[in-house]
Formats: sequence, C-alpha cells, structure tokens
Amino acid sequence: MPKVNGKGQAAILTNDQIDAVIHLCKKPYCFAVAIAAFTGCRMGESLQLRAENLNLNEQVITLTHTKTGRTREIELHPELVAILSDAELPSEGYLFPSSRQAGYLSRQGLAKELKEVCEALDLRGVGTHSFRRSLATSLHGKGIPIKTIASITGHESLNELSRYLEVTPQQRRAAILTLR
Repeated sequence: MPKVNGKGQAAILTNDQIDAVIHLCKKPYCFAVAIAAFTGCRMGESLQLRAENLNLNEQVITLTHTKTGRTREIELHPELVAILSDAELPSEGYLFPSSRQAGYLSRQGLAKELKEVCEALDLRGVGTHSFRRSLATSLHGKGIPIKTIASITGHESLNELSRYLEVTPQQRRAAILTLR
C-alpha cells in the first residue's frame, strides 16, 4: 500500500528510480540517500555516520548508532564505493556535519529534500524508509535468504522483516509456475 498523508508504508522504488533520486538530491543529502539505498540502513543511521565508520578500501561500513543498539557491519556495493570515493566527505567526525546541536544533518532536513526531489520526479508515497524497504524487497525478489537480508538490515525478527517485503504480480506468477 503506498504511503498517503503519512499513512501506510513507504513506497518501494526501482533501481532506476533510486538512481534518479540520488542524482537529483543536493549534496550532501545525495550521499546519505545512496548509503541508505545500497546498505538498507535507516536514514537516521546514515546521517549519524562518522568518517571512522566508513572504510572504502575494505569496502565496508560500520553502523554504530542503530535502533537496536547493536553495531553492524555491511559490505559496500562497488557502485556505492564509486559514489562515495568521488564525494568530498570529511575524513573525521560526522560524514554529514551540521552546526546543529546534534552535530549532523537532521532527518527532517533530508525528508524535506527528498520530498522536493520526489515531487520533481513525480514519485508518490516515497519516504525516508523507501530505500530500506526497496533494498529488502529487491534482495528477496532475487532469492536471497531472508536470514541474510535480516543480517544486512539489522532486523531482529523475521516477522518484522516480512513487513518490509512486497511481492510483485510477476513473483506470484513465477511461484505458481514452479508447481509443475
């Protein structure tokens, strides 16, 4: 169900839509969105990243400010490595610094930027959680085991993760065709 007036779940995006959003977002928001899109982390986790948590040489990111309080390490997709390698990000402190009291860009500021970009692209129902849901749904659609997806997204229960997954008509049809 698409998100309407703050109700429902955030829309699932295709890779092309995600690329378009990243391309249209202003810096440094585009980098925070790219991290969320390619790692499945929450937008708040992306915004709170510190330079020390990003290792482009090892192609890994370490999330320390997670909802569950558990640190998790996620391997980086080569496309994300390329995006972040070209970015002029700080070498210490927050990756997305702000003069605000928290010291990093706010989720509300990113949500405002995302809203403007999605309106320009005529994308409806997109929220900061769309990238997390899109990653989980995409991996699931490619046959990646749910436990593996949960280890990437940091979901503690498979039941919670299942709420993120959308099933397309094509997937339902393919499932039926496997019967015989």
